[in-house]
Amino acid sequence: MALYDPSSRAHAESSNIALSEQAVWDASPSIGETPPQILAQDAADGKRGAAWRLLHWVMENDPRALEAVSSSRDTRLAQNLLEFIALGTWAGKAFNVPIALRSPYARTRLRTLFVPPAGMDERISERVLLPALHDTRPTVRETAMHLLGIMGSSAAVPELIAALHDPAPGIRQQAIKALGRTSSPQAVPALLNALHGSDEQQGSYIFQALVGLGNIAVPGLLEASQSSSPWMRWHSIRALGDIHDGRAFPRLVHALTDADHGVAWMAAKGLALFGRECIEPVLHLLTTAEMTPWLAETASYVLSRQYPGHADLKPYLDPVIQQMHHSAYRAGTCYTAMKALDQLRPSGLLHQL
Repeated sequence: MALYDPSSRAHAESSNIALSEQAVWDASPSIGETPPQILAQDAADGKRGAAWRLLHWVMENDPRALEAVSSSRDTRLAQNLLEFIALGTWAGKAFNVPIALRSPYARTRLRTLFVPPAGMDERISERVLLPALHDTRPTVRETAMHLLGIMGSSAAVPELIAALHDPAPGIRQQAIKALGRTSSPQAVPALLNALHGSDEQQGSYIFQALVGLGNIAVPGLLEASQSSSPWMRWHSIRALGDIHDGRAFPRLVHALTDADHGVAWMAAKGLALFGRECIEPVLHLLTTAEMTPWLAETASYVLSRQYPGHADLKPYLDPVIQQMHHSAYRAGTCYTAMKALDQLRPSGLLHQL
């Protein structure tokens, strides 16, 4: 017969009470009738009951609540909101909120409150987020960087560049992502410098940031694409191909002959996207460059990608591609490419859209 254990009964009763209380809380207490403007002021004062009610109305897309937040000039409200998104606390205290406010979507939705014009005034957001970049808590710094990146804040650029050297990997990653959204030319050399010593994961983030910066990154990428480091050339050529700026076109053509096979293939993939525009420069390259197995592979790829759906090009390009796959490609490719050029130039096919 099992012995009666008072402690186990007490524990069970305690657990049931806790579950009951949690169930009541998850059901969401009464919201009340307090106007959102008053809730916003009370939330800025650190009152958690007012805070969760205000956030509930925000999640319900209540225009009064959204106006209360966006029109507030009290930086304490923004500070408390940043703390909640980053840490789940409010004004330095535990903040137990209903389930609807605990989800990843809720945090994502609340981040938009920092982003004008739908959210707070940009000056209020920056007045809170810029100092938060120096917070001792990494999660707060990381969240502030993420928000400044969403805002595309140019004022944050010097701080974000400095954060590229932060000891915490998560902070560095957020700084890289944020810089990619700033549209700042200053971000380009900083990101390229960080690329030198980056690992594979960080290098991927930097690549995405440079592509995000778009055309303003092209001059820096063109310079980096001539680096002695294959790592730098590979990422730079890849980014130039994805940005698809015409200034990169000659560099991509030349990179088909790169000594590093991976770099040459990145150039081929980027170059193929230029369409018929790339045919004449590639054929000309085949008449002047030293033929190597790698050049035969990359040039074949670029040319073969041009005529699916354009049967009019096939009779001119097929002999060149076939020659580059022939055992005598070193001797015959130059002549075949010259012949194709002579036939294509008067045909008008090279520049048809």
